[in-house]
Amino acid sequence: MSTERIGALVPLTLSVVIASVINTNVYGSDVPPSSASKPSMPEIEEIEINTHPIFDESNPDENNWVFRLVNRLHINTRTSTIKKELTFKEGEVPDQHLLDESARRLRSKRFIGDAHVKLVEQNGEQSTPPKVQVDVKEVWTLVPKLTYSRSGGNTHYGYGLHDSNFLGLGKTVKVEHKSTEERTSDEIVYRDPNVGNQNQLSLGYSDNSDGKAQLFSFSKPFASIRTPWSSGITIQDFDREDTLFNAGDEAARFIHNSNAYSVFYGFRFPQSTDQRTHRLLFGYDDNYDEFFNLPTITGPEPFVLPYDRDYQTLWAEYQYTNNHFIEANNIQQINRVEDINLGAELRIRLGTVNANASALDQTTLVQVDYSRAYSLSAKQLLIGEFTSSGFYGSGATTQSVNQLSLSYHWQNFERGQFYAHVQEAYGKNLFIDTPLELGGDTGLRGYPARFQAGDKLRLFTVEQRFFGQKEWLSLFHMGAAVFYDEGRVWGNSAVTQTFQQTLRSVGVGLRISGTRTGGKDDNVHNVTHIDIAYPLDGGPEIDKYQFSVQIKSSF
Repeated sequence: MSTERIGALVPLTLSVVIASVINTNVYGSDVPPSSASKPSMPEIEEIEINTHPIFDESNPDENNWVFRLVNRLHINTRTSTIKKELTFKEGEVPDQHLLDESARRLRSKRFIGDAHVKLVEQNGEQSTPPKVQVDVKEVWTLVPKLTYSRSGGNTHYGYGLHDSNFLGLGKTVKVEHKSTEERTSDEIVYRDPNVGNQNQLSLGYSDNSDGKAQLFSFSKPFASIRTPWSSGITIQDFDREDTLFNAGDEAARFIHNSNAYSVFYGFRFPQSTDQRTHRLLFGYDDNYDEFFNLPTITGPEPFVLPYDRDYQTLWAEYQYTNNHFIEANNIQQINRVEDINLGAELRIRLGTVNANASALDQTTLVQVDYSRAYSLSAKQLLIGEFTSSGFYGSGATTQSVNQLSLSYHWQNFERGQFYAHVQEAYGKNLFIDTPLELGGDTGLRGYPARFQAGDKLRLFTVEQRFFGQKEWLSLFHMGAAVFYDEGRVWGNSAVTQTFQQTLRSVGVGLRISGTRTGGKDDNVHNVTHIDIAYPLDGGPEIDKYQFSVQIKSSF
């Protein structure tokens, strides 16, 4: 069958397959909830919102003039802002699934330190009529930003102003100047997670040393496991200079102009349950990328520019989530509640592609993401992730990447964790501007950033982690790690690579997790990494050690 006919049948085939699956025994013993079979229950009369200050002035350790001043200067999150994040409301029958989901949503917000949602009890029994109590811990979010990090031989710095809870409304405003090894930029960002009824708006503009970047995004996301539909639109464009590296040094630089447009609509299958959620989305993407030589810069070797890409994709996507969340501590954070889903999460996208380039024209886009966490015992957790993407035509494959990663966490003593991570990635016919890379900033900590490039990657990391219990100065928790890294990137690369053999390094690191400040992004909390790593391979041209300071989203 021709590629054209396969592509044309993709959305219809996906719809038929998913519909067939849902009508079979996919739920096991679960059945969709039926309001007709449930007895009448009292409705929620009141939702009580309690916002707790950044510092607890009833605690002598936190009752001093500095901390009191911080509490006075901080603008607390508004009650209306918190209520917008809840997936239930007054006048509805209380449902534990939605209470737990709302607590997870609140904990994921960058402007909230911790959150708990529960039904109010009186004399050990549920109050009648029901009342819900929501407790949130405030964090400081208005940050005059001054950052400095050094990793893999490269220095990054930035300064500006960032508020992830502007006027207590949960909105993000950022004005920042930053510098990396590739560019300096002046950036303005505005994000609103609740425009109207849980709609999301993102606006961004960046004036860079090598061009400009703009972003507009407006969407109604699947805010809850019961949200019936979702839609959105994204428009993004940038002009910049891209760089390819060899052994951490610039090997080629070229101009990259890009314009992207995306629109989608999706719905939740009515047969879904609170335990197993099925969704189907349809969308259209329009991507345009063009490349130019820099007139004043030439690389040390002949270099062929990436080919221009102008392609449109009409796609259908199936999403499946098995909701089985647990609350854990000291897995990827320090002394914080972590919401981990032990159920499977699956995403499959299939699309038809029309393009100006023969390598992409009349191909089928295939994307698959699968992840699951396994509780091996009370002290052991295994997290697996598999991703696959590529354009597949008649006898040809383009920009294909298949990647598998496994992370093992074992609490081998009370405040310690043995951690092991393995990652394998295999690419085929990658775009010249998107090689697989490995270096000091991506897991091989004893070497400069972007040290190796190719189309195949392997990384193995072992750490003994230590989680401190004490909160230092009532401001942060500390941890430490001893680590060993071993990795390699090899295969095809647009620029010649000096090192494609396996490289190893060992080192020690300090971890600092703030307890009174907000996160950098939703769903993550900032952890400062201070590492000293020693390379075991590579020869005398490699520095004897690499010192790095980085802000990451996990331990």
